Amino acid sequence: YALGNLISAQLWEKINQDIKDLDDQIRKGNFSELLGWLRTNIHQHGQKYEPQVLVQRVTGSRINSEPYVRYLTKKYSEIYGL
Repeated sequence: YALGNLISAQLWEKINQDIKDLDDQIRKGNFSELLGWLRTNIHQHGQKYEPQVLVQRVTGSRINSEPYVRYLTKKYSEIYGL
């Protein structure tokens, strides 16, 4: 699960860079642009690439913990007022 958490945070940051108004779209129940991004960048490749290679192709960097740490810091700072 840990590797999945790292990858998902890294992909989420990239998705938000590519789709500027993603939060608004999700709030409105519009997932079409997100689904299109996933199909283009992730789904179409199936099992062609190992996870490390796919993440690097999509995000431009190897799997790393920094996006996940940013996510946790933001989440818990808001919850606990840190």
